[in-house]
Amino acid sequence: MRFDPQLRARTPELRAAIGRLTQHLITQEDRLCLRSRARKDEDRRKFIIAIEAVACNLLIQGLLREDAALAVPLDNNMMWGANRYRNPVYGQHFLGLIDLLERLKLLKPITKGYRFSKTAKAPSLFSTTTRLRKHLPKVAPNSFRREQEPEVLILKSGRDDDGNATLIDYSESKKTRTLRRQVQRINDWLLDADIELVGTRDAARLGREGEVIASYRRTLRRTFNNKSWQQGGRLSGGFWMTMPRENRFRQIRMNGMPVADVDYQQLFPRLAYVRARAPQPTGDLYDAMGDGTGRDGFKLLLNALLFTRGPLMRWPRDCSPLLPQLNLKQALARLEQKHEPIAHLFGTGIGFELMFLESELLIAVVTHLFESGIPALPLHDAVLVAEPNAEAAKAAMKHAFCAGSAQSRAFIKVEFSPTK
Repeated sequence: MRFDPQLRARTPELRAAIGRLTQHLITQEDRLCLRSRARKDEDRRKFIIAIEAVACNLLIQGLLREDAALAVPLDNNMMWGANRYRNPVYGQHFLGLIDLLERLKLLKPITKGYRFSKTAKAPSLFSTTTRLRKHLPKVAPNSFRREQEPEVLILKSGRDDDGNATLIDYSESKKTRTLRRQVQRINDWLLDADIELVGTRDAARLGREGEVIASYRRTLRRTFNNKSWQQGGRLSGGFWMTMPRENRFRQIRMNGMPVADVDYQQLFPRLAYVRARAPQPTGDLYDAMGDGTGRDGFKLLLNALLFTRGPLMRWPRDCSPLLPQLNLKQALARLEQKHEPIAHLFGTGIGFELMFLESELLIAVVTHLFESGIPALPLHDAVLVAEPNAEAAKAAMKHAFCAGSAQSRAFIKVEFSPTK
């Protein structure tokens, strides 16, 4: 389970218990003579919210159906990183708190973090203890809330040789203020929306990225890549984004109703056709064989061709087993033949620019839907809406694609719960 520094207590009972725990920790800190002088007011405030965040994370860990440790980042970049992204939970007070909890047997260390490249370090792993649970009440997922991120507009560098990108502490401008307001406006709508996760009253689950799937995790951030405000720009952070697809239908309710998934079909390559000013082809753009054979492999390969710079010399990860009847040269030839109008874009590294177009499209759609009174949960190339709003969402997505691309057609699929 990934540590969430924004997690806080929602119920009065839990807030009161964490207040008592805080006083206990300060008393024990004095008893152990761990400080030579009292904290300044601001440092004390940060220490108190760090206690609340750690306690809430350990309590949520105890609710997980999976047996998962709590992954806590303790590296310097996280503790003392770029000012724009610095979280008040982190800092020397956070490291001191972790040490104090270990000393008092309120936190059990499992694995110490280690550096695996010049720019990346694995988090340290911890678990809760019986001694800590004695200080805190019984909780449920709805015992918690989540503070909004200190910064919702993220700018990253390009990836290094180890595949890692660093945060850029950018300067404020009219453009960044506009981009941030777009995200904050969507977040305000999401916080007010009637969104429920059924089947999570007493326990919690983890998403694909180690984040807790809970309805309090509904605000978003937007991340740009390669030091450019015209590359990347995808939204992330919402609980629905890391849920298995089938669980979205089974568990998410909007305005008390099941959701529909309204999905742009093969949006990424279709945006490449827009960039090439070529007509949109019909059919499945990933079906290079014409009979569906190897579709998932061709999808991986096509996306790799749009992101790579220069000739593709080896298979993308996990791609070769999906195309066992072809070698790489043969598979590339199939795609170049099927997509001759955009073949000149292969190997140009245009992928992050297409991702930006994709993100602009989704933000326009979600904004329009909320302005029309229709709550919508954005995915990379789709939206989730209450089932009665599916056709309205489809119409909005068609209009956004055609208006932004000068194309006359948009390929959109509406999917309802498999139980219907």
